[in-house]
Amino acid sequence: MRTPSVLFDLGNVLVRLDLERGLGRLRHLAGERVPATLEQAQLFFSEASLACNRGDLPPEAFIATLARQLGDPAVLPSQLVEAWCDIFEPWPQMEALAGEVLAAGHHAYLASNTDPLHFAHLSAQMPVLGRLTGLHLSYEARAIKPDPSFFLSLLARFGLAASECVYLDDRAEHVE
Repeated sequence: MRTPSVLFDLGNVLVRLDLERGLGRLRHLAGERVPATLEQAQLFFSEASLACNRGDLPPEAFIATLARQLGDPAVLPSQLVEAWCDIFEPWPQMEALAGEVLAAGHHAYLASNTDPLHFAHLSAQMPVLGRLTGLHLSYEARAIKPDPSFFLSLLARFGLAASECVYLDDRAEHVE
């Protein structure tokens, strides 16, 4: 048997997520145009967001859709991108754990539902992402967890056997 590989999710595994902070930033940009009843799921898990995560909607089109959802505020697209990405908080202990896994001789992979905007933002802030053995991103795989095709394409891409992998994810439906 080969040395086990460790597969890390990104949000709430390698970095903390604070969707409420991101929603607050987006509400602030939109001002009174956005309904007070707007919830996290309506933005962060909307069909447009999921389509961007699957690679079916380009980031520019997603930001235009987000602007419409927010009532077309008079802000620059770059301001929306900045607010959209303001959901992450560093988690140094988990970044260190990924480094320790690599130092112990294990292969470590990122297996994440993410969009190009979030990933570009995090790549600039998290050097450990560049040290991982491989990255399997939903928008490149054109599938999102828990779709089995996400995991099957990951295993095939990196020549891994599921029985030789440890998978860390904060969402039970992604590991069942």
